Amino acid sequence: MKLNKIVKYLEKKFPTKKAYEWDSVGFQKFNKKIIDFDSEISNVLITMDLNKRAFEKIKNNKIDLIVTRHPFIFNDLKKEKENPFKKELIKFLTKENIYVYSIHTNYDIAGYQVFIEELSKGMDIKKAKFPLLHKEYLDVCLNKEISLEQLITDLKNVFKTKNIQYSLNAEKQMKISNFIINQGSGASSMITKQLSNVVFVTGEAKWSDWIYANDNNISLIVVGHYMENYFIDDIKARLENNFKNLKIEKVDIEEQYNVK
Repeated sequence: MKLNKIVKYLEKKFPTKKAYEWDSVGFQKFNKKIIDFDSEISNVLITMDLNKRAFEKIKNNKIDLIVTRHPFIFNDLKKEKENPFKKELIKFLTKENIYVYSIHTNYDIAGYQVFIEELSKGMDIKKAKFPLLHKEYLDVCLNKEISLEQLITDLKNVFKTKNIQYSLNAEKQMKISNFIINQGSGASSMITKQLSNVVFVTGEAKWSDWIYANDNNISLIVVGHYMENYFIDDIKARLENNFKNLKIEKVDIEEQYNVK
């Protein structure tokens, strides 16, 4: 399958122009080679991050294209090469002529319906939508009130995790009918959008985010960055359904980060 056809499909589903301005999506440029869109792609690897575990999989399998959730080259290339592992990996990818393509915040925005479907597997959702004028998080409305404790339990089941953190002011018996949610390191949205008096669910939070949540009566619930794992199976299924001749490998969260 031509590289051009695969990329056109991904770009149609998750346009790079929909990504946030600060993001680094699409082809990851780590050498001076010109992208050959006529390249034949037979083997694809899908992974959250291009880390050491993914590298082991690449070395043990013939891979032509890697699709990642998080950009491999996020900062200036010179800065990225200060990481000894990345420097070694870049040499390998260049030598083996392997392309890397990342789908990050454009997936959050263009593929949000899949995220809602994931949530719906463990929650009785009435509707979920982006608030007016921005798309940094989803506002989720439930069909009936539940306790904050039940929401935490549901989140554990949906995202298959035992460890969830929540802010000091989160009253477990409080009844709620809606909450706000985003993925990854998304707690800063509380501050940029000057939120208060809400339940906010996200993947990661900094110390300053916890302080803001407590000071502004926000019940902050942090699930962990692994909540994005559904991306892997979603992209795998899309490519398998549209490109029958592709051989697709994946690196699951449990394998990549040794999480239980």
